[in-house]
Amino acid sequence: MRVICQDCGNTEAFDVRVFRCPCGGPWEPQQSVDFDDSLIDQTTHGVWRYKNLLALNGINSPVELGAGWTPLVETDWRDVSVFFKMEYLSPTGSFKDRGTEIEVSFLRAGGVNEVVEDSSGNAGASMAAYAARAGIQATIFAPESASPTKLAQIQIFGANLKKIPGPRSEAARAVLKAAEDGAVYASHAYHPVYLLGQQTAAWEIWEQLGRQAPGAVVIPTGQGGLLLGIWFGFKRLMHSGLVEKIPKIFAVQPEIFSPISEAFSKRRNEIKGFSPTARSIADGLAITQPVRGKRILQALQESGGGALTATEMEIENAYHELAERGFFVEPTSAVAAAVLEKVFRQVGGDEEIVVPLTGSGLKSPVRL
Repeated sequence: MRVICQDCGNTEAFDVRVFRCPCGGPWEPQQSVDFDDSLIDQTTHGVWRYKNLLALNGINSPVELGAGWTPLVETDWRDVSVFFKMEYLSPTGSFKDRGTEIEVSFLRAGGVNEVVEDSSGNAGASMAAYAARAGIQATIFAPESASPTKLAQIQIFGANLKKIPGPRSEAARAVLKAAEDGAVYASHAYHPVYLLGQQTAAWEIWEQLGRQAPGAVVIPTGQGGLLLGIWFGFKRLMHSGLVEKIPKIFAVQPEIFSPISEAFSKRRNEIKGFSPTARSIADGLAITQPVRGKRILQALQESGGGALTATEMEIENAYHELAERGFFVEPTSAVAAAVLEKVFRQVGGDEEIVVPLTGSGLKSPVRL
């Protein structure tokens, strides 16, 4: 496959050992903007329903665990109808699986037998599971302070877990050193095929809403893979005349850990380093400088959405309120629900609003 660097415009045939452009920018898949809905495989559900639209040649035997086609459930939220997309029902309990299933299929088809990845928990668990399924040895670098449940999940799949002292950024530094030494970096932040796989979320939402785009999508955002996948996915639908507009996209972070909101409010075109004031219960969003920060800000600006934050109390309240409606998610997911009243004020109560619930509550439950 061919990839393009949005930082410098360089295009190349993708080499899995060159995980980013020589300029330091992240690769994106260079793909057609067309979306031919006749190519949707109506005989199956899940991410491979869209295999003919992913333009990935050579994957004759996908690594499958059943990612994708998660339920889209309408419910009342403080007197406004909202659609929750239950990504936490994915094979390993998080949205990461829809990108990982396609990424690992691509890696195995290319003959890769060993990978490294860094994660605060969910991405590592997803990679560990799919690597086990594919017969690939995975080494996961994670903060030693990550959820013990998530770390245990990584280990149970047989991955080599490296617990790194210090903040989340130290795990990223450690894995980059391993990549510099020649390891294949199967990164959910950098890998273009992972990003391609996340587009399937947009296409599912479109189909599940009767081939319509919602008015807004509200997304907990760390590295921004799901946010960008949804943006790219709806852009393809719009360019092909299948929707009239892209939904307003909102990135949501904890107030005490909000580099995206800070950059967006100051009208910057990139996200600079951020120093958090404390640790949030939404630990899955502890990314100080997203790899694709420029594209995240572009998606928010072009879609007419924005960057919102929630206090720790608002997150915890939303966590319990979701549970009262039957949705058991981790606090990282509850961040998006916590800002819904702010979204209602911006988009109006008549617009359809979709909220991906990104991770299972079994991964890091809040004590009662």
